[in-house]
Amino acid sequence: MTSTSRSKLSSQILQRIRRCNEPARKPLIPFNLLNSGFGMNLEQPLGFIDEGMVETIVSSSPSSFSLTPSDGSFRLTLTESSISAQNAALAAASRALKEKGLIKAWRDELSPFVNSFSDITKQYKQRGRYEGLVIERGAAALFSCRGFGVHVNGYVKGETKNDLKLWVGKRSLSKGVCPGMLDHIVAGGIPASHPLPSENVVKECEEEAGIPEEIAKTAEAVGMISYNGMDTWAWDNRADHDGTDHDGCGYKRDVLFCYDLEIPADFVPKPVDGEVSGFELVGIEEVMKTFEAGREATESYKANDYLVIADFLVRRGYVTPEDDDYYEIVQSLRA
Repeated sequence: MTSTSRSKLSSQILQRIRRCNEPARKPLIPFNLLNSGFGMNLEQPLGFIDEGMVETIVSSSPSSFSLTPSDGSFRLTLTESSISAQNAALAAASRALKEKGLIKAWRDELSPFVNSFSDITKQYKQRGRYEGLVIERGAAALFSCRGFGVHVNGYVKGETKNDLKLWVGKRSLSKGVCPGMLDHIVAGGIPASHPLPSENVVKECEEEAGIPEEIAKTAEAVGMISYNGMDTWAWDNRADHDGTDHDGCGYKRDVLFCYDLEIPADFVPKPVDGEVSGFELVGIEEVMKTFEAGREATESYKANDYLVIADFLVRRGYVTPEDDDYYEIVQSLRA
């Protein structure tokens, strides 16, 4: 790769990172808990909500939500005391937002609603499971719920570094978000039912790509990336996108736990659960070309995948301190 192409790549990587860190277009209203049975920080906002959604949320359970003045603006508080009542109120609010047409990809999957991932792990160590606050995954971004996921870089070694290849998934056209786009061999949100990342990797490997447990368990935890920004990239790539504006797209605050998994050269992943339509083994040089702007959606990765791939390129030495924007890239991968 020439110095010019390296400079171009680093600039493209930085632009992809910024896509996931788009600032909110107007102030968001803090969302807090009044009570927590699991010791969560009640002073710290649990999420942030667009003011245009507040009336819908409050109206869904008037006795459960309180809107009060705070620092020249307002604060929305979930006032219920018990976990079951809190979860019931969040479920009602999620359904109301869906009825308003603001949730375009209802998942029927519950995500933990916490301030920090340690809120999940502490519970798991004490009880062997997570029993805290949960929210319909499709509504999570509308509450700016901190989301957690696992992404696996499934690679096949070559004779040299430049011969390395990545297994690339093609998202099913039936997906509500980013249908037909490129994706990791394995990736998914961490559900409340399987809150430990490494266990979730093994489960997702089998369910999404038919990767047996003995291979999946060799996945190496290599860190995490995070981003905070408007969910415009998912909004624009919905299956039913109709060109409407982004007022209801929500604000994502996501953490993705990254794993590297060396795939045996003679193993071919296969779609199992219908999340992807197929897999292709792609050379690392071709993967880097996908960072180019202006590519067709079906020739591009889902936006947050690019951050995980950028982290892979940095760790594997494809992007180095001598490259333009290196410092900004590494710093921006952990918003």
